[in-house]
Amino acid sequence: MSYVQYGNRRINFEIKRGNRKKTVAIHVNPMAPITVLSPRWLDEEKIRMIVRKKVGWIIQKQEQIKNNRDSNPVKEFVSGESFPYLGRHYRLKVIKASSDIEGNCRLVNGRFLVEVNGNSGGKRDRVTVKRTLINWYLEHAEEKIGERVNRFAQQIGKWPANIEVKNQERRWGSCSRIGVIRLNWKIIMAPISVIDYVIVHELCHLIYPHHSTQFWQKVQSIIPDYKRRREWLKRFSLQIDNLN
Repeated sequence: MSYVQYGNRRINFEIKRGNRKKTVAIHVNPMAPITVLSPRWLDEEKIRMIVRKKVGWIIQKQEQIKNNRDSNPVKEFVSGESFPYLGRHYRLKVIKASSDIEGNCRLVNGRFLVEVNGNSGGKRDRVTVKRTLINWYLEHAEEKIGERVNRFAQQIGKWPANIEVKNQERRWGSCSRIGVIRLNWKIIMAPISVIDYVIVHELCHLIYPHHSTQFWQKVQSIIPDYKRRREWLKRFSLQIDNLN
């Protein structure tokens, strides 16, 4: 991890070198450390100079992320809280089961209904609700993502070696060198248009394993307004990433 000093403030950043020809890109993402995408030939001191020039912008972005985080606190998994699914928000209602059976989650009439043990309470209930709700998201994410991957793979003409839906702390999706596509299950909270963008992005990496001009042209040929969808993900990622 590299850093630059700005007064009493230390700006940490991670350098990722790739096939970029000239430009350097700085990503301030709530799900990951500051990332600097750089051409392979650019030495670290020059990268530091570029980061120093952009410190004001970086701090502004960090403040925006902090403000968003403050307005979207981590969930407590109690009745009345709102949880997103496919871009819409649904209220949670925790139901005390009449038996020891617990862990059932349903989406009924615009509400998440989660059953907990009628004899339990407090922290145990919240742990049960969180586990149950996340399992529900995982199940539906696997089903929905599988459908969308198949649809766009046919359109693109490339199929992944495998699809894994899992928790990825730093990214929404990734594509390995052997063609395994991994998608963050939390993406199921976003609108279907945003889910499609993430899926198409990773499928296009099966053709172009880099973010070259050709790669983005391919993405745009499938999703002409991909920039708008990508911007949604940047702006609202904190709202769909607060189940930790």
